[in-house]
Amino acid sequence: MRATPEQHDPDWPRYPETILSFSTNPPVEIDLREIPSAHAIAILAAAVVTAFDPHGYDLSPAENEARQRDLDVRLTKDGYEFVSVEACSPDRSHCESSFAIVMPHEKAIALARELGQVAIFWFDGKRFWIIGALMEADPSMLPRTS
Repeated sequence: MRATPEQHDPDWPRYPETILSFSTNPPVEIDLREIPSAHAIAILAAAVVTAFDPHGYDLSPAENEARQRDLDVRLTKDGYEFVSVEACSPDRSHCESSFAIVMPHEKAIALARELGQVAIFWFDGKRFWIIGALMEADPSMLPRTS
């Protein structure tokens, strides 16, 4: 029997409610419960990936920060264009440092798998999607329509 997304990460049902705050100049914020504005679309990268809390397990802040620094070094060394993003719950009670990375879809999923991530946020040029990495699930278009 195939595991459900919630079995991989109990926070899965809250993924579609994420607020993305991009460290651009000027800063850009995208509420995944809404269709991105034309301005936001103009600056977006393809994938939003984090190194935080692999396999849905909460790590200490120090462990998460070390993992994110390692990912920053790796992306820089590999020559990817990226910008820091805070992926937060609507009430900002939970945030995960992430990166918006310009990279092909398949490479973004492979990177997320290496990092132990359940899913990534993928931008297709018009809409965001939740795409499973460690687990199989149908891609979810955002904002949700139901």
